[in-house]
Amino acid sequence: MIKTQEKVANYPIVIYPCEEGGYVAEVPALKGCLAQGETLAETLAELETVTLLWIETAQQHGRSLPDRGFAIAKIKTSIDSLS
Repeated sequence: MIKTQEKVANYPIVIYPCEEGGYVAEVPALKGCLAQGETLAETLAELETVTLLWIETAQQHGRSLPDRGFAIAKIKTSIDSLS
């Protein structure tokens, strides 16, 4: 079985700056999984914590994790629609 922390690294993330300062980062494949921070490092550290909790909670409730390939395709489709 793959360790939970290894699963975190398998999902793409999106990071964007906030108008009021700081950053927001999210894992689009994991609904509602996002974090914010004043610095990029703080934001990414918080996102790792939130993602681990998201995955652990899903596993505790017997839910399967979203497919990584599908998550990448979803992001690619969103980016392509911006062009």
